[in-house]
Amino acid sequence: MLFDSFLLMTRTLIAAGVVSLGMALPNPAIALDAEPKASPEADAALLDAMIGQMVMVGFAGSSDRDAGVTAVRDQLARGVIGGVVLYPENIGRPEELRALTAFLRNAKSAPVPFIAVDQEGGLVQRLTRQNGHHYFPSARSVGRNPSYASADSAERLYATMAEELAEAGFNLNFGPVVDLNLNPNNPVIGQRERSFSADPNTVTALARAFITAHREAGIVTVAKHFPGHGSSHTDSHKALADISQSWQEIELEPYRQLAKDGLLDAVMVGHLYHPRFSDGARLPASLSGRAVQALREKGYIGFQGVVVSDDMEMGAVRDDYSLEERVLKAVNAGTDLLVFSNEQSRDNELGVKIHAIIADAVRDGRISRARIEQAYGRIRLLKRRLMEHDLPGKW
Repeated sequence: MLFDSFLLMTRTLIAAGVVSLGMALPNPAIALDAEPKASPEADAALLDAMIGQMVMVGFAGSSDRDAGVTAVRDQLARGVIGGVVLYPENIGRPEELRALTAFLRNAKSAPVPFIAVDQEGGLVQRLTRQNGHHYFPSARSVGRNPSYASADSAERLYATMAEELAEAGFNLNFGPVVDLNLNPNNPVIGQRERSFSADPNTVTALARAFITAHREAGIVTVAKHFPGHGSSHTDSHKALADISQSWQEIELEPYRQLAKDGLLDAVMVGHLYHPRFSDGARLPASLSGRAVQALREKGYIGFQGVVVSDDMEMGAVRDDYSLEERVLKAVNAGTDLLVFSNEQSRDNELGVKIHAIIADAVRDGRISRARIEQAYGRIRLLKRRLMEHDLPGKW
């Protein structure tokens, strides 16, 4: 119902002459001849709505009494942002968490907001035993345990995870990790047991189980970290991870197979440097069009869905680029959804600032309107599939 209302609003704008989204009426020629062009105000409002869908932020607080929570709820309601991501400080006991996510959903933003979390298992899970939730084994443990060698058993494990997330009010999980464990001493992947295996076939099979289980529960998944973080020697949370000498072509295999099988909802591009995926010296893949192009090319990966940034406040990009530079470079590179953890500043107005940076850049030509429409179209399609319980649907 909510999405139907949103479509009705959008179609009304299109009938007034806003045709850039490509969402035609049954007889667009008649409608456009009969109606005047959209006013500048209506056109600006539509642009603002599209930009808002591209912004996801973290926030401070864990209940509707907290200023950070009420701030992002207001921004969701006004379409300034299109989603939020929760971190440990936001997550309390199950009943408290459900109340928080319900409060955020009740902003009644259209389309539905993404309410996201990192729930991989092992050392990277936000819903934990300490706050009253289940424990899930690390990816490495799953990859090594013969009990999960069959697709059905792995799916059952991740079905429990996905159902708990859905019950808690989430609709997006930043997982699975499809990095190959090529460097066991890697401080952010190998040592934290976040990779299923060094074998791409094992990684693909277990990622397939993870994604399928989440789709059944109505949870969008985000495969990460393209083009591959498993061989790195550096934690990109702290500094740029240079994979120029360590990266191998085999690291793309999980993406290729999952894309071929129609199992990728979204892909996260990492803060990783490799000349093959960079637009310039030391420029990370997350800010480079060459990385997104590699994802999109049909003869390479062929992924046409939503491209998501890794946290844009990680040391790999925060230390070398201003907020404005990060936003402009990521959007122009082809990133559709910008993720800011907001853990550094805990700025209640961060989403407003990011939105304003993009809007100003469109107005003065630093970002093309077509780039915004493209990103919005992909996000809108993914959210429509989410709301229609059709995540396996075609792009």
